Amino acid sequence: MSMRHGSTTRGLDVPRGMDPPTGRFGRMFPTLEARPPTGLPMAERFGLPQGLMDGGFTSHGQDSPTMDAGFTFFGQFIDHNLTFDATSMLGRQMDPEAIRNFRVPMLDLDHLYGSGPFANPHLYDTTSDNTKLTLSADGVDFARTPAGVALIGDPRNDENLLLNQLHLAFIKFHNQVVEALKTQKITDVFGEHLPPAPNSVPPELPPNASIEQLLNVRTYFDTLFAKAQQIVRWHYQWIIVHEYLPIVAGQDTVDRINENGLQFYLPDGSPFIPVEFAVAAFRFMHPTIRSEYIIKDDKTLPLFPLDFEDPLPPADQRADLRGGPVAPEFAVDFTKFFAINGSHPQRARRIEARINRRLLDLPPITDVPAEIARQLRSLAVRNLLRSETQELPSGQDIARKIGEIPLTDAELGTTGPIYLWFYVLREADLKHNGGRLGPVGALIVAEVLLGVLDADPMSYRSTFPRWTPTLADSEGRFGIADLLSFAGVVK
Repeated sequence: MSMRHGSTTRGLDVPRGMDPPTGRFGRMFPTLEARPPTGLPMAERFGLPQGLMDGGFTSHGQDSPTMDAGFTFFGQFIDHNLTFDATSMLGRQMDPEAIRNFRVPMLDLDHLYGSGPFANPHLYDTTSDNTKLTLSADGVDFARTPAGVALIGDPRNDENLLLNQLHLAFIKFHNQVVEALKTQKITDVFGEHLPPAPNSVPPELPPNASIEQLLNVRTYFDTLFAKAQQIVRWHYQWIIVHEYLPIVAGQDTVDRINENGLQFYLPDGSPFIPVEFAVAAFRFMHPTIRSEYIIKDDKTLPLFPLDFEDPLPPADQRADLRGGPVAPEFAVDFTKFFAINGSHPQRARRIEARINRRLLDLPPITDVPAEIARQLRSLAVRNLLRSETQELPSGQDIARKIGEIPLTDAELGTTGPIYLWFYVLREADLKHNGGRLGPVGALIVAEVLLGVLDADPMSYRSTFPRWTPTLADSEGRFGIADLLSFAGVVK
């Protein structure tokens, strides 16, 4: 399983300015000094096997008290929507003006839709006049090239089986929304039904069709796709605001931001991704990864194979959670990952300053090159070194900045200014028993996710703040379980 939060990302050496341009990285706390660098020896003391952050192989006794296992991968899905630096290298500092975030910082599902049917037709189903997204003939996998390459908007979403299946569920959700709009079973986000289809549509359209007929047909399909895309985007955004953030950051944090506004993430019309978020706080997901997952009643799979020399087996004989083609017998049962129709899913691991030992010695089957030095095979070492490359402030300094009393050396289990990532994890453990983020982590994560939504003129929070989901229940509720059910991936 590849976790790109720990992949080879260049330093993004971000200057302490206030106004990075759209599509760039920036700073949330530009006036704070960097934590004094301590180099590789300190990162090794924390992040190597047997180090301070070694959480062992087992997940026994480490379950989150609040978070279902699926939210680890929903968080990764969100991360891939917001950030993608395709040019980066670990440890190499560079002016961020030269580093492009290939994801515009908007929660718009561009990793699902690409640049749309006209620019990326390979992502779309021609039999639906490019209003639906394409998928495999049996419906259990992505559509793929003859070489097995997934036809999706972001190749990272085929890096592990669980993320593959979640992305596939969003494809199916979009396709079901298209069908429901077309048959007038649902309205658009403003409560209006799509007009009926023209009398003649391809392939029934006569060869001598007039320009007006052609334009009517094209307008119908363009409208159908645009309305479906808006419904899908807004429901996704709603889940982030009303389900995901309350779980990981607390409803009190969301309410405070809604009431008082943003205090520290200030995009001023040009949204950006703060390095405090991308390099530290939003990496809180790493400790939540389990050693193995139950994907259905009769199948439990480890993250990686026990023998890294083994070749990747055929799709119908997979023995681990690596990405690639999916056979029907390995289609994920989402009731094992989210509470759906009374199911009791497995839990994510707790948010704490210890991570699965499998992630402290990443195998060459991930995006870590086989020839890399052993210490850089540790996801924790890589995270900590990257935070130094980015000159992130210490966790204690950010706590003081936001008005919190910092954790003590005794509480942190170490001395001196501490890495922001480690601080965020330890804070979650001490303040909330690993069930959610503490004050520093919650503020950074919630302000950035809500801030990029509020800076997006097309988000539901900007366009129609009082909107409630088109597909909500009678009490206006809609969550990831409802999305998966409407998509038809759970019964």
